[in-house]
Amino acid sequence: MRKILIVDDLKPFVEEEKNILSRSDVHIFTATSGSEALSIHRNVKVDLMVVDLDMPSMTGDELCSLVRKDPDLKFVSILMVTRPRETDIARCKKCGSNDYITKPIKPKILLEKATALLGVAIRKAYRVFVNVSVKGEKEHAKFAATSVNISTAGLLVETKKALNIGDIVDCSFFLPGTSAISVRGEIVRTIKKPTEDACQYGIKFITIHDVSIQLIEDFVKSYSSLGQ
Repeated sequence: MRKILIVDDLKPFVEEEKNILSRSDVHIFTATSGSEALSIHRNVKVDLMVVDLDMPSMTGDELCSLVRKDPDLKFVSILMVTRPRETDIARCKKCGSNDYITKPIKPKILLEKATALLGVAIRKAYRVFVNVSVKGEKEHAKFAATSVNISTAGLLVETKKALNIGDIVDCSFFLPGTSAISVRGEIVRTIKKPTEDACQYGIKFITIHDVSIQLIEDFVKSYSSLGQ
């Protein structure tokens, strides 16, 4: 059973929209503060935390940073909820959250992101934000992309190249402080951005060298240990 922890003033929304996250295989916990959230997570080890950025006493990014710095707690997916301001979104990324949604909360987006993150709570698929250039190739046709986040299981990229679920692509990129990483992957998810030309694509690695996996894992560990 998957476990979701809802923190602070998001509780009324969840009560109103129980059908969004409540399923037979999901148990929802609620906390009224960051300290209570830490206590619950320490006791039951939740799979996903949905956290409001602007909580009183302990802010959402402070809570997230504390979780990421604790070796017993840090391997959990964290979805931040924030106002649509660049400074607040930057705080969500810096503290080590996996993703964010902006207010007012749209039920469909909450469901999509929560469902996706519930599948990456285990260590090998822990994702972190990273913005680097990615050189892609599909059937000998090259394209340029930018990474959004990465784990040892896959990569989320943004590109103007039209791709489809099931497409096989080759990608190469440099993570900060590493040598070149080359992978082959399958497009398993598409996220359309209606106001922009580019789309985001989730790539599941199907061919990747052990050395590259280690480079990515080391990068993820360094990211979380810094509380970014």
